[in-house]
Amino acid sequence: MKNLKLLIIICIALVGMFIISCNPESLTNLNKNPDQIENIIPEYSFTAAQFDIIPIQNRALNQGMQFYSSYKEVPAVGDKFYNFETSGNFNRYRTELNRLMQITDALKDDPNNVNKLAAIEIMRVYHFQILTDQMGDVPYSEAMQGIANRKPKYDTQKSIYLGMLSQLEKAINSMDASKPNVFGKADIFFNGNIDKWKRFGYTLMLRLGMRLSEVEEGTARQWVEKAAAGGVIKSIDDIVYIQYADISGQTNPRSDYLIRMDYSAPGGDNVEGGKYTKKFIDHLKNTRDPRLYVLSCVWVPLGTTPPTYRADTVAATQRGMLSGSVNGRPSDFDTYSEPSLLYLDRGRPIVTFGHAEAYLLLAEAALRGWNVGISDAEAYEKGVRAAMELWKLCPDVAPHTGVIPESAVNAYLARNPYVGGSFEEKLEQIATQYWVSMFDNEFEVWCNWRRIKLPVFNYANWTNTDGSLSSYPGNVTGGKMYRRYSIPTNEETLNPDNYKEALARQGFLESTRDMLLTRVWWDTQARGNGQSNTN
Repeated sequence: MKNLKLLIIICIALVGMFIISCNPESLTNLNKNPDQIENIIPEYSFTAAQFDIIPIQNRALNQGMQFYSSYKEVPAVGDKFYNFETSGNFNRYRTELNRLMQITDALKDDPNNVNKLAAIEIMRVYHFQILTDQMGDVPYSEAMQGIANRKPKYDTQKSIYLGMLSQLEKAINSMDASKPNVFGKADIFFNGNIDKWKRFGYTLMLRLGMRLSEVEEGTARQWVEKAAAGGVIKSIDDIVYIQYADISGQTNPRSDYLIRMDYSAPGGDNVEGGKYTKKFIDHLKNTRDPRLYVLSCVWVPLGTTPPTYRADTVAATQRGMLSGSVNGRPSDFDTYSEPSLLYLDRGRPIVTFGHAEAYLLLAEAALRGWNVGISDAEAYEKGVRAAMELWKLCPDVAPHTGVIPESAVNAYLARNPYVGGSFEEKLEQIATQYWVSMFDNEFEVWCNWRRIKLPVFNYANWTNTDGSLSSYPGNVTGGKMYRRYSIPTNEETLNPDNYKEALARQGFLESTRDMLLTRVWWDTQARGNGQSNTN
């Protein structure tokens, strides 16, 4: 009898345990990853979003803007314009822009988050600027609506620009010093400082406003003067940059890319055969620019077992490869200049918005007669000084240092003073300085070049059998630098009607080389193409 009672008790306990184990909530919890965060943490996501806004890296743009050259037929448009495909992508919609949208959704209902939401909007405008400057008309007003609208329309670039400028102004004006700051220590740019965020926003407004200078000068002037009055970045203490470290997981992604793709070891046959261009090195040498020592070296062989090299930094030794002029490793390959170990250092910073860019854009605006609170000559000189100052943020890597003495900067400006003369002569000097000063941001150099077509590049350096010069044989653009990226071709399947309408509106088809050469809205023909194609 006792055994029967014990058996009954055991059965009841087992049934109870079974009932508990069948609780739907308990079963659901079995599928949860205890190490996974299910709800967004705005501070963490905001920090991650800041890492997303570093300048995009594009090997073909670096070669097209004649910073780098190669002896190979590289698998991209490159310096030989050999490959047809130069594709943009819509990944920003599902990555960077989606992250910002999620943070906004988590914060939007609390009026105390006004400064955080404004900072998010500034970053959102930055990403849309990249998208439209790559591809022209893209989804904007109907973008990011999820299943509510899986086939958003493509807005005109004009409407996108006007929308971005309006949103920037709204975001900046909404910032309130009496409310909590911008994410505090989670803000790796400014540690929550609202004034610095405003300067960031106004500098982005300046960049966008100047983009319209050739297509709608009145609109451009309105926004540029508004940005200048609001206060743009004018000090190295206010720049937007990320400092990296040569530690696993903390390295500079641009340096990682260059090392992985081409410069894995000093000297020898680089993976993609890349060197600096003749135009870039000759300009630095001819102007006796102290940045030559910071950026460039020639690797001199010392021994063969094992191969060892010495970094030669003497200015007279530096030598650039002529773009699009060679196919096959030249016998004198080792005598050409390539990036210094300081520039390749995985611990150097990346500047997204600096005072050099701001001053040089203000110099051009002042040259156009706009009221920006500074003369073109003064802004130009400050832009040069700012550009050289930025390199001191880099760790020294012997034999190079990024610290350029003030005496060297003064001597450079004395040798290369801001010119008198015509509007065009002054504009060329400002644009050329922008090209050199924005060396680490090839995308913005490309945008600025498309806008004002300066400096002028030559892409006809191939020597034919009769001795004449031409662009590289078989190139896909007729020797012309491309002026846009293609829209992702899967849009033809996912959003066909809006895709085709956008292409037709802009006057090109994806199946033709016009895809690469048709201009975006603000890239007018008034100043030509920006290339000479003569030796």
